Amino acid sequence: MSVTFTVSNAPRTEVPCPYCQEEWVDYPEGNGRGGKCDHFCPGFYWESASPRVNYANGNAAAILRLLGFREEVLCGSCSAADLRQRILRARNADRSALVREAEFTPGGHAGVKVSREGNVLSAQRMGAALYDGANTDADTLRRIAGLENLALWAQENGYSEITWG
Repeated sequence: MSVTFTVSNAPRTEVPCPYCQEEWVDYPEGNGRGGKCDHFCPGFYWESASPRVNYANGNAAAILRLLGFREEVLCGSCSAADLRQRILRARNADRSALVREAEFTPGGHAGVKVSREGNVLSAQRMGAALYDGANTDADTLRRIAGLENLALWAQENGYSEITWG
């Protein structure tokens, strides 16, 4: 999952779906979907004129916490001016809590499942392998810069609200 930061009331334009136009022109009988990539695809999507910033849930929660928002709620909004003020404070704050090393947990860490089929017992290790990526201070500053660019775009184009979710 991820969290996208955007200007929700920015104008949107209709853009043709690139997946609908790719492969199906070579099939004279069609793909059984009326030439669309999917039964539910209208053949286009709406693209916002504003830039969008997208972070993984963990990274977004950390950035929101650094900016002084409640990170338990990964959806919300604020004014572009407020976001820029929070970014200024975050650049000058202690960001060391967000720095972390990469961690790898091999599969089979969640115990053992024992099953019986007739007279045969079998044991199966449970739990998928997990990888948690590292985060450096430079990564945090890059994410903050992305949000600042979004807030600047909003202010320069006359929009006041930044939303995320």
